[in-house]
Amino acid sequence: MKRVLAILLVLCMVVPMAACGKGGDTTVTTTAGDTATTTTVADSDAVDTDVTTDPNATTTTVTDKNGNVVTTTTKKGDTTVRTKKSTVAVATNTVVPEGVTSTMGKITIKAGTTPIEKGLNFGGKEFSFAYYGSSWDQKHTDWHAAFQKKFNVKLDVHGVASDEYVAGLSSAIAAGTPYDIVFMYNFDYPSQIIANTMAPLNDYVTTADLWSGETQSGFSEALMQALSLNGNIYCVAGPYLQGPTMLWYNKKLFSDAGYDGAQDPLALYKAGKWSWDTLYDMLYDIQDPAKGLWGINSLAPYYSHQMINSFDTDYVKLAADGRLMQNLQDPNLYAALQMLQKFSYGEHKVADPNNPYEPGIEQFLNGTIASVTSTAGKYGTWYDRMSKKTYSAFGSKAQQLSNIGVVPLPGKNGVVPVWDWMGYGAGNGTTKEGILCAMAFAKHDSEVNHAQVYDVHMPADMKKLCCGLMDSDKLRAPLSGFESSAGTLGNLGVRITSAVALKGQNITVTLKGYENLAQTLIDTALKG
Repeated sequence: MKRVLAILLVLCMVVPMAACGKGGDTTVTTTAGDTATTTTVADSDAVDTDVTTDPNATTTTVTDKNGNVVTTTTKKGDTTVRTKKSTVAVATNTVVPEGVTSTMGKITIKAGTTPIEKGLNFGGKEFSFAYYGSSWDQKHTDWHAAFQKKFNVKLDVHGVASDEYVAGLSSAIAAGTPYDIVFMYNFDYPSQIIANTMAPLNDYVTTADLWSGETQSGFSEALMQALSLNGNIYCVAGPYLQGPTMLWYNKKLFSDAGYDGAQDPLALYKAGKWSWDTLYDMLYDIQDPAKGLWGINSLAPYYSHQMINSFDTDYVKLAADGRLMQNLQDPNLYAALQMLQKFSYGEHKVADPNNPYEPGIEQFLNGTIASVTSTAGKYGTWYDRMSKKTYSAFGSKAQQLSNIGVVPLPGKNGVVPVWDWMGYGAGNGTTKEGILCAMAFAKHDSEVNHAQVYDVHMPADMKKLCCGLMDSDKLRAPLSGFESSAGTLGNLGVRITSAVALKGQNITVTLKGYENLAQTLIDTALKG
């Protein structure tokens, strides 16, 4: 299914996420009582974009007293300078600010028997919607029209740029005209809540509104919990606004290596024999780096979070007392990074070491990687491209679509990794009717996404597989927001996976070196 909103969000947000890992050193200043502590953490992948490869350029490489390798490129008659620092040491003298309440809290959903949207009629009133982005296609316009007709309501839609979204919501509130319906994306968590732009929804959501896998609409409990704060619900959406991360694989390449029939990845998954180790062994057999064929796309540093989530873990955790804590001591996180290192580092790696900023779509189609991690909705891309062009790595034009295979990522405890969290809420300061309109909007969105899920050409058995994962609501997406003066969780993940997966650094030492920074990052963001 071509869900325009999700696609736009991914396109808008992947680039900023990648950009986080390309800056220089990060300086973090935290205050505990009357004492200020400054920490400088060198970026492990600092690469400027204004690089020249002119033969007249001069490059010098030095190693500083901390063991960091600094490469500087200059060009005669030009002021353009490129500096790259490869880091082997991490400063750890960060302290956690005193008096910070970093609480997520377990949400409680009231019992109920009547869905919130039942019987709603807004009598033609107009409500404002802060759309996350600037444009959408005709399908999106039709969807808005259907919502307005269904609930006898008018929408005043305002496109708000993604990098100005929280500021835009705050400005509207300050002007006394808060938006009624707002979007929330995990890159803006918890800053969008800390900025007091969101209305709590606890008094409105009941168990009658939860997704069950049997209804056409409903809210994901996993999403509500992930984007909650202090036990308050701020964001709701159906699971189908998200999308399970899948492994797409070239069945021809797998079959040529003997991995078909009962040994096909999907067959192994159905038989309960699917694991990351099994996938690694397959890819190692299939790939031929000397001929430019790798096993899988570059998972590190920017496409590793879904693998980490598949181990039912993340860089943060919700403690028993409701406090949000850094989670770098978790054995599951260690195991995930160990697997990532196995895939990505050393002479026996199977992940493509080239193009770390690319998701691998073109490499997969062109046959330079045998598999790629991407959303379940990617089938539309394969169909569109293969209907217009023959990709020899998949056989003849008549064969190539049938040689597209898909299987869930191996998941611990049945967890389903998804790319990102996203959903809807109500603007702080809106009326009760405005909140009800936002909730109805989210319900309608859930219904529409369920009805037109994935591409119309997707085979029925493939669609059933993907839908079954979403219906389980055992979803886990990266908590990659927490933007503050201390950085973001997404950037923290880039630093860790760069050290571990690209440079082969010791996992225990690397995680230990980032513990204080991780907690400072969380506390600083939650302090607001």
